[in-house]
Amino acid sequence: MIFDATGKVLAQARKSYSTLRPAPYYEEQDPALVRRKVYEAIAGCLDQPGAKPATVRALGFSSQMYGVFPLDGMDHPLANSMLWSDGRAELQGEWLEDQPGAAELYRTTGCPASGIFPIAKITWLREQRPDLFLSARRFASIKEYVTLPLVGEWVVDYSMASSTGMFDIRSHGWHGQALAWAGIGGDRLSRPASGLEPFALLEDSPLAGLGLEPGIPVFLGAGDGPLANLGSGASAVGAVNIDLGTSGAARCVTDAATTDDTASLWCFCLTDDLWTCGGIVTNVGNAYEWLGSSLLAPTLPAGEAYALMNRLAETAAPGADGLHFLPFLRKVRSPYWDRRLKGTIYGLTADHGPKHIARALLEAIAFDLRAILCIMGRRVRTLPCIVLTGGLAKSAIVPRILADVLGREIAVPEESEGSIAGAALMALQGIGAVQSFAFSPGWLRANRIPPDAAAQSVYDEYYLRHARLVKALREFDPGEGPLNPSRRVGVGPGSGAQP
Repeated sequence: MIFDATGKVLAQARKSYSTLRPAPYYEEQDPALVRRKVYEAIAGCLDQPGAKPATVRALGFSSQMYGVFPLDGMDHPLANSMLWSDGRAELQGEWLEDQPGAAELYRTTGCPASGIFPIAKITWLREQRPDLFLSARRFASIKEYVTLPLVGEWVVDYSMASSTGMFDIRSHGWHGQALAWAGIGGDRLSRPASGLEPFALLEDSPLAGLGLEPGIPVFLGAGDGPLANLGSGASAVGAVNIDLGTSGAARCVTDAATTDDTASLWCFCLTDDLWTCGGIVTNVGNAYEWLGSSLLAPTLPAGEAYALMNRLAETAAPGADGLHFLPFLRKVRSPYWDRRLKGTIYGLTADHGPKHIARALLEAIAFDLRAILCIMGRRVRTLPCIVLTGGLAKSAIVPRILADVLGREIAVPEESEGSIAGAALMALQGIGAVQSFAFSPGWLRANRIPPDAAAQSVYDEYYLRHARLVKALREFDPGEGPLNPSRRVGVGPGSGAQP
């Protein structure tokens, strides 16, 4: 996309590529394919009416976080990129959690011990694919691989480096003990750099011939999560953005590195003096899609199924008449980080129907987000209004449920490009075209939904019931084999995490 300094979108183009699932819990993408599609998208964008390539003053990048793959000495990928959703390194995440000094590592890197982070995925490669591990000259994210031919150097922005679990979020350098546990040295990773540091676009880059001026600055930007705060308008210190798509996240911008005593939330660098802290909820749109395709509307296309479930949920009362649906269909991240939690429908009677199931799922997502915000609120002074973005924000029922469960006003931007607008803002600030991480005043209009006092009172009670159910399930052993006790059994709504 091409933005001007007022936030106006001048041109845009889109390319798609597939995700590979070669085995259970494996989720991968072909790095060479992704890089080629990125360059094709840039070329297509510059070819749109109104693009005027010669007037483009800078490039900025957003990227998925938590992905990693090995490369040889000629900078060729040795394997596909393991995505954020790849779950094969769970045991390695548990091993890291058991190491002496794991708590201190969390406070330093801002990353809870988990298989989602590249430190665990590299450890998996070392243990399960020693051939690839020993052959690898370096390990990188997809953004580093995309920007290498543009700037001629292996560099990684602070935000993407933070999401590896191997980066000191205060000193902005690789963490020696984390590298040792992964079994690598810093020379096998890229040089960390601020997302606001300019790099000159190479004359012979893959973008040559597209009309861009040689040498224009390239800014690495940040990861898609932190950038979503900027692009949604939640860029002030204490501003909260909840983004609900396939997965979900709640984040706020802080002016100090912040971690919590229970290691429930992550904290990533954004710039030299700004950070974002928050949590990721893995079962959101993907769980809603599963409910529609598997149970409630298996014969309908995805879009129609979503619309039907939203209409059904709107007809059920707050609390879904006592039905609880814990949508833990995939590995559970924030705020519990507990692999024992599984999907559960509790309280089902003959009086319940599809409308109750649909509403109970959406309410459970809101309850888990409330738990995250409660933990966050003990460490950070957050602003009262929450900016809601993502695919689920487009419905009428989801913002209403969130406002009532959280007891906070929800602002839904009329038009928000999220992460990519955040990348544009970082590039615009890098060249001095904007003075803060915001376009011109009034650029972002939003619909505001205040909480309903009566529904909020109902949800306060159901939130406590949700907490007790989660706590009981975390203590329940179904006899499926040995279970490692969670290090975070005191985390979440059941531990007195009240607003």
